[in-house]
Amino acid sequence: MSNTTDLQQQINQAEAKISELREKLNQQKNTERAQTIASIKELIKTHQLSATDLGLSAKKSAARTKHARVDKGLTVAPKYADPSTGKTWSGRGKAPAWLVTYLSAGHSKQDYLIENK
Repeated sequence: MSNTTDLQQQINQAEAKISELREKLNQQKNTERAQTIASIKELIKTHQLSATDLGLSAKKSAARTKHARVDKGLTVAPKYADPSTGKTWSGRGKAPAWLVTYLSAGHSKQDYLIENK
């Protein structure tokens, strides 16, 4: 049994050493990160660089997120209505079959706007 106890103590010591080394590694990474940020800030200041110079302009960010909808998932009031069934459509997403049928018959979406009624 003493072998089991000795082995458990060795495992506990090894785990403690691993934790200590991980903590030192995290501290070193944080220090290096802070030094890197300080160096970058100094270079930006020295060379009078702007966000655009670094490719960080808001224009590019907006271009990357131009398809993201702020109101995604929110319920929207209906915009179009089928006069024969009363079914409605908000105008978002795929057009319903009833509207597709009317459009293929030569009608206009404007003919089915709720505000026109």
